[in-house]
Amino acid sequence: MNRVADVKTRVSSVELLATLKRSYSYKELSSVLGLSPPILSRYVRGHVLPSAARSEKFIATFREKLLRKMVLDEVKVSADGSYDISSVVSNVGLLRQIAKVVYSEFSLIPVDRVVTMEVDGVSIATEVAGEFNVGLAVARDERDLGVQEFLEQKAVYSPSTVKYLYLAKSALKKGDHVLIVDDLVRSGTTVEALTVLVERMRAKIVGVFAIASVEQAVPKLKSRLGLTCPIESLVTLEQKPRRYSY
Repeated sequence: MNRVADVKTRVSSVELLATLKRSYSYKELSSVLGLSPPILSRYVRGHVLPSAARSEKFIATFREKLLRKMVLDEVKVSADGSYDISSVVSNVGLLRQIAKVVYSEFSLIPVDRVVTMEVDGVSIATEVAGEFNVGLAVARDERDLGVQEFLEQKAVYSPSTVKYLYLAKSALKKGDHVLIVDDLVRSGTTVEALTVLVERMRAKIVGVFAIASVEQAVPKLKSRLGLTCPIESLVTLEQKPRRYSY
C-alpha cells in the first residue's frame, strides 16, 4: 500500500468507528472488533490513529460483521417479488461507509475514473469517485443533446427488452484505469454493456463493484466477461426473494 493510501485507510477506519459509535456502545464494538474500550475511545476522540494493519483488519471486520447487516436491513422485496434497494442508494451516510470499504478493497489498484449507469448507480459511484478523488463517467439510456460525440452500446435484458447505452467520448481517455460501480447486479447485462463501452474507449477495467448482487450473478458475470480484475459485491441476495424485509 502506498503512503497516501496508507494514511487514507487509517483515517477512514477512524471515521467508520466514529459512525458506528452513534449506534453501538464501546462495549459492543469491543466484542465485535476485539479491541478494548479505552483503545477504541482514543481512536474515536482522535488522540491517535490506528496502524495501517489494524485499520485494514478493522475495515474488513466492519465489512463482514456490521456493514453487510446494515445493508441487508435496508433491502426490501417489492410487490412484484423483485428486490428494492432504493433505501440503500438514498442513504447518504450508509453510502459513504460503503465507499470507504470500496476504497480499502481497491486501494492497491490505480483508478483514474469511475464508470456507472444512470440512475440508481450514480449515488454510490459518486461517493466512490470522491474517495478515490477521480472523475465520474455516467452512461445514459438516452442521448444527451449537449454531447457532440458518444458511443452507443446495445444491451439485451430479455428477448423483449432491449436498451441502448450512451457514453460521451470525452468521458474517458485511452489508457484510463476504470472502476465500474453499480447498485445492484441482477443478470449482469448492464455491467457487461459498460465493460464493452470502456474497452471500446481503449481504457482498462481494473475492477467491478456492486452494492448487491443476486445469487450466482457475479460468478456468471466473471465467466462471461473473462476479466482478470476483481469483481465484487458487498452482499449476495437469494435468487428468489422472500416476501419480507431484511
